[in-house]
Amino acid sequence: MVANRRSADIASGVFLALLGVVVFAASTTIDEGAGGQLHPRTFPMILGAMLVLGGGALAVRTALSRPGSAKAVPWPDRNGARLLFIALAGLCGYVLLSQLLGFLVSSFLFVPWFIRTFGRYGHFLAWSCAVGVVLFLYVVFIRLLQLSLPTGPFPFF
Repeated sequence: MVANRRSADIASGVFLALLGVVVFAASTTIDEGAGGQLHPRTFPMILGAMLVLGGGALAVRTALSRPGSAKAVPWPDRNGARLLFIALAGLCGYVLLSQLLGFLVSSFLFVPWFIRTFGRYGHFLAWSCAVGVVLFLYVVFIRLLQLSLPTGPFPFF
């Protein structure tokens, strides 16, 4: 068990760096796409490289810091563990729904649910953020980068 924030940061940094190596290595096996502007392995490679750099920087910076400055890690209580489980289950549901309903529709449903569940904000703000996120995803990833994302039963773009 990790006893303080310093050791937790080192462990997290090493884990993220190793995850980045795995993501980067796995992305090299992605085949040629359907002829978009970017190769399908571009984003996974960038993500893997960013995980390696960020995780490595976190681990090295923390390892080089003063050992006496470590704070105790406040482990989540029963309610915190319940919220963590709800967040992970919601994320799994989002991934499953993105294949069934399409990426944009599932994002439109996930964003306000997450905001309302964890942010305690009103419906107007939650749904406004959902519209903004979906418009951003559509313009950047579909129109500008011409990526093919799961459309589900609603191929409206």
